[in-house]
Amino acid sequence: MAKDLAYAYKIYIGAPVAKVWKGIVDGEMTKHYVYGTRLNSKLTKGTPYAYVGDGGFKVVDGEILDIETEKRLVMSWNAHWDESVAKDRPSRVTFELSAAGPSTTKLHLVHDDFDGQTSTYSGSVEGWPLMMSSLKSLLETGKPLATK
Repeated sequence: MAKDLAYAYKIYIGAPVAKVWKGIVDGEMTKHYVYGTRLNSKLTKGTPYAYVGDGGFKVVDGEILDIETEKRLVMSWNAHWDESVAKDRPSRVTFELSAAGPSTTKLHLVHDDFDGQTSTYSGSVEGWPLMMSSLKSLLETGKPLATK
């Protein structure tokens, strides 16, 4: 078991921290770059959340483990997007935001706490760069990346 296995991704976005935070936590925005899913959450520590797709299907769900508005969001990550990930135990995703200038934000994402190279790990490593690049595009231009 490789509990120390982690995926980290850093990206700079030409938008202020408050706008990037909204892009991460607002379901109306996540539907544009998180594979058509809306984040549903009360955004308070200890409460459940879900990325919900068509027909109410929870693609990912879990619990808000820690939250500091416009700075840090930590959530357990229980994937359901296909049968291969259904057997994986939840992992953890951390978003950290910091100002890199008056209208530039550094977004540091860490996805960790895996039981080795699970299906969730493989799918997430594949998906995060596209999602974060699409978030960047959405916030900077008003349009997510065209992936279809």
